[in-house]
Amino acid sequence: MAKKSQRITKLTPEVLKELDQEALVSIVMKLYEQNVQLSEQLQAYINEKYGRKTERHEDEGQLRLFEQPDEKATDDAPTDDKTNTAPRKKPGHSRNPMPSHLKPQPIRRDPTEDELTCKCGGHRRKVNEVVRNKRFECIPATLCIEEIIDGIWQCPDCNDTIVVAASPLEPIPNGSAGPQLLCKIAEDRWLNHMPYYRQEQAFARMGVDISRSTMCGWMAALAAIFLRIYQGMRIELLKSRIIATDDTPVKVQDRSKKSNIKRGHEWIFRGDSEHPVNLFHYTQGRSRAGPRKFIPEFKGFLQGDCFSGNRALCTETGATLVACRAHDRRYYKKARPNNKQLADQMLSWYQELFEIEQSARDLHLSKDDVVAMRQQESVPLLNKMKAWLDQQVVTALPASSFGKAVGYSLNNWEVLNNFLLDGELRIDKDLSAYCTSLTKWRNHSRNLVFA
Repeated sequence: MAKKSQRITKLTPEVLKELDQEALVSIVMKLYEQNVQLSEQLQAYINEKYGRKTERHEDEGQLRLFEQPDEKATDDAPTDDKTNTAPRKKPGHSRNPMPSHLKPQPIRRDPTEDELTCKCGGHRRKVNEVVRNKRFECIPATLCIEEIIDGIWQCPDCNDTIVVAASPLEPIPNGSAGPQLLCKIAEDRWLNHMPYYRQEQAFARMGVDISRSTMCGWMAALAAIFLRIYQGMRIELLKSRIIATDDTPVKVQDRSKKSNIKRGHEWIFRGDSEHPVNLFHYTQGRSRAGPRKFIPEFKGFLQGDCFSGNRALCTETGATLVACRAHDRRYYKKARPNNKQLADQMLSWYQELFEIEQSARDLHLSKDDVVAMRQQESVPLLNKMKAWLDQQVVTALPASSFGKAVGYSLNNWEVLNNFLLDGELRIDKDLSAYCTSLTKWRNHSRNLVFA
């Protein structure tokens, strides 16, 4: 009989015959866990490549408002010639109204001289006019050369006093780019995601040679101008009681890498309602130095995920980490293909939990009323979830997707429930309800990106 400590390098029928029942059960369990783990990885890859990207959960038992009629019931239903009428014609699609802030440019079309000549030999005259059509038109972008001319003034009496106009304020002293051109390049680069080489090609089509290296220098000078504004906004941000943070990976050009591309991270820091400031900060990696360096003295509520950098920041400064419930919910969404019944149970509870939050927002409740509503409705639901998780952790395979979801929930249960501490805290960091996705935040008028 083989001992348990004996290392089996290859399973053959002869080796299996020599093993006892306990060793066989151990091998079967390991193979089962490995099979479950590989099946979940394969299912996750298929869902990521071909599945839907939405995380919306639909309860199968919920009745649908716009359910299609049953075809069989329709076929078996009695028909009446009097009731069978032709389907009503759908209303035609009309144009959207033209915006009132655009100044109309009238284009009048006159007939030719032959068309103005009447059959009687007379000449037709205009008695009225009618607008045949309204359409949008685009005026192609053009570049011009501004010549800044200063006048020289001299007194005719003494002939020795010359007055020259004061130099105008310029973003780049004696530079070859005006403020509107600099703003356009920055807008195309950071808002329209248009790289400098493509802007260089666009300028070339206009007949102007502006190299990408020149644009890089202009943007560096523009960043120096906005640095003071950026620092002032950061001081305003640190006055917030609540700061929401998240990061997104970005591709950065690096010639030292094999693919000439490295992975950087862009962080967003959003203030509370009294300090509506959105700031971006770039770091070369996703280390704990990112948020710790940007808000080192913050002591309020930090709304984010259970990232180690957020935990380290809260430990050092005394801030309170408010973890994201949507991030925890995502684990059960990923575990659903192989653990449908168990995952659906947690997802249904999460649906009730998020409906409570949505109701509080729709009713525009005060902070104290939100806290009271959560204590009355959310806390009993959370207690039910915690008791259920304590039961599932006993039987769930730790390496499976469902086991990882249960472990994540229990390991971070305290910080996941910190949203109950204040009525202004969100249940998640997915602040899409008021323009917090990274792309939308870039469109916000008070956003500022600084790398």
